[in-house]
Amino acid sequence: MRNKLFAVVSLLIVFSMVLAGCAQPTPETIEVEVIKTVEIVKEGETIIVTATPEPEVVVPAAEFKSKDPTTLVSVVFGEPETLDPALDYETAGGDILAAVYDTLITYDREKPTTFVPMLATEVPTVDNGGISADGLTYTFKIRSGVKFHDGSDMTPSDVAYSFQRGVLQGGSGSPQWLFVEPFFGIGLSDIAELVDDSGAMVDDPDALKAADPELLKAACEKVMAAVVADDAAGTVTFNLAVPWGPFIATLAPWWGGVMDKDWAAANGAWDGSCDTWQNFYGVTSDNHYFNDKLNGTGPFMFDHWTRGQEIVLVRNPNYWVTEPLWEGGPTGPAALERILIKKVDEWGTRFAMLQAGDADFASVNRTDIAQIDPMVGETCQFNLDTGDYEECVATSDQPFRLMIGSPSVSRTDAFITFNIATSEESPNPLLGSGKLDGNGIPADFFSDVHIRRAFNYCFDWDIYINDALAGEAFQSVGVALPEMPGYDPEGPKYNYDLAQCEAEFKAADVDKDGIAAGDDPEGDVWTTGFRVQVAYNIGNTVRQTIAEILAANIAEVNELFAVEIIGLPWPTFLRNQRAKQLPIFFSGWVEDIHDPHNWYQPYILGTYGSRQNLPEDVKAEFAALINAGVAEADPAKRAEIYTQLNTRIYELAPQIILAIATGRHYEQRWVEGYYTNPIQPGFPYYSLSKK
Repeated sequence: MRNKLFAVVSLLIVFSMVLAGCAQPTPETIEVEVIKTVEIVKEGETIIVTATPEPEVVVPAAEFKSKDPTTLVSVVFGEPETLDPALDYETAGGDILAAVYDTLITYDREKPTTFVPMLATEVPTVDNGGISADGLTYTFKIRSGVKFHDGSDMTPSDVAYSFQRGVLQGGSGSPQWLFVEPFFGIGLSDIAELVDDSGAMVDDPDALKAADPELLKAACEKVMAAVVADDAAGTVTFNLAVPWGPFIATLAPWWGGVMDKDWAAANGAWDGSCDTWQNFYGVTSDNHYFNDKLNGTGPFMFDHWTRGQEIVLVRNPNYWVTEPLWEGGPTGPAALERILIKKVDEWGTRFAMLQAGDADFASVNRTDIAQIDPMVGETCQFNLDTGDYEECVATSDQPFRLMIGSPSVSRTDAFITFNIATSEESPNPLLGSGKLDGNGIPADFFSDVHIRRAFNYCFDWDIYINDALAGEAFQSVGVALPEMPGYDPEGPKYNYDLAQCEAEFKAADVDKDGIAAGDDPEGDVWTTGFRVQVAYNIGNTVRQTIAEILAANIAEVNELFAVEIIGLPWPTFLRNQRAKQLPIFFSGWVEDIHDPHNWYQPYILGTYGSRQNLPEDVKAEFAALINAGVAEADPAKRAEIYTQLNTRIYELAPQIILAIATGRHYEQRWVEGYYTNPIQPGFPYYSLSKK
């Protein structure tokens, strides 16, 4: 006998009064009467039995309303290093700057490789005459009628000045290398190299100021020739030294933000003269004139920044956008009147603010998702095929929405400093005694390749992926991302192996007497031990977890080994990193353009590579491969170069390459309009509204 069960459903809906709450809404009650009909099929006859109706619980409808629909509150654990769009190169600041400063072009909503005009009237192409046939000239038609927040008119001269100032302000830790290479040649990363091609003046303002005045003026004139404004024609032209396919993409993020030339000069910035530019080179975040003064054309205006507490933006009532920048995009002034970004390091406090309805967003580390996930009542899954989120599914009356599965073009890795900055006059406390005596490490401790390999073998990727990234990640192979030229999932990589970690420590020769540590009768790292402090930025529990994994595993290999973990405020962490004082530092990278060069250059030569104090011979070897890779047009040959590069990175182990995760975003269910762009993370404030 075969049984078949069919459910014949009739609905009886009973509505109760809807009560609008602030954090925990009272849902509308929905009861569904389900009549179950069972059909029993026997040989030669059918018997139908109708069961007694019973109410069945379904997902309740609910209305979520905020306490204040005019103000969006984001609670984070970090804060910007600076609010200069030409200098800032981290997402805490970029989040603010993208709301205050407009760019020539912007992303077509969430699409990382498709662009729409913003302050330009069109995206230049070869077909529309904006790009020359040889790929060396890009001409932008500049939108008229746009005003800065102070009421002054934006002109092509303001656009040109913004880029000229950025390049001349320079600094290896800034995003300006993205323009220096296409403007002046592959392998260059800073304006100081146009004055002295040895690179000795990079990040050394005093040395630059003392340079030959004629050389200084010549370097500036090259910058002026690279970016040319024509106010009468309403255009700005970029003249490149080499064809640069990703150039358009380079202009879209916040470092392409346009500011008022006259206002900038009046507030302490470069005055536009080639006789004075060197006085503005290498300005740091500590004394930057734009940390409390911003004047863009964007949908929000800067109100104030109380360091360590909050940043407040207010709506630009005269925002110029009258036609959507992308299909379905907003126009006119923003829906939100005020953006409040509050710095709260402790997760418990951030979570409590979410629970109380006092925060719309909050930074949520992967280690904290088990606490917040039970309060998710709506889930939106990213669809890789369509490039957007699917229709969100309500699962309960809980107050939070989870947006999950967005592709990642970022990751956090561990960078090893070969020669750590210290001196007798100012000893580095992170090095302990500064000697190989069991109470510290010498400054060149990590210059021994076996030490770097040992730290790699002592890292447990499974624990990291499961505990810090909730299992939503996979181990990365090489520096670039999957599907990029040279990326080989079967290529060489380190795996967690304590026996191999021990073998590498024993193979080291830290005291440089020519005898491996495991065989040295006079003692070396294996028998003397070491103590070193490893720092992370406070509030970032993912990076804290990375440090804890290393510390625990290295102690397990040898009880004489001690990795001590300390937390530093974000600005302090960045300053120490740039000063090359951190023995190991953990940093995340979000690609600027979807190209392998945007990974290899900052990892090995630029942003992070420069902070590792790599020896000159190592840098030279890497530079030859990296420069060859970006100049090669043939995809197959390019892949060969990057494959070779990946092999050498594996052999020399300058980093611990970790894992690539998919994205998670939590928000209150009363928030509307959020979308994610993998290359420009953060919040699209202009598109957001609240109920």
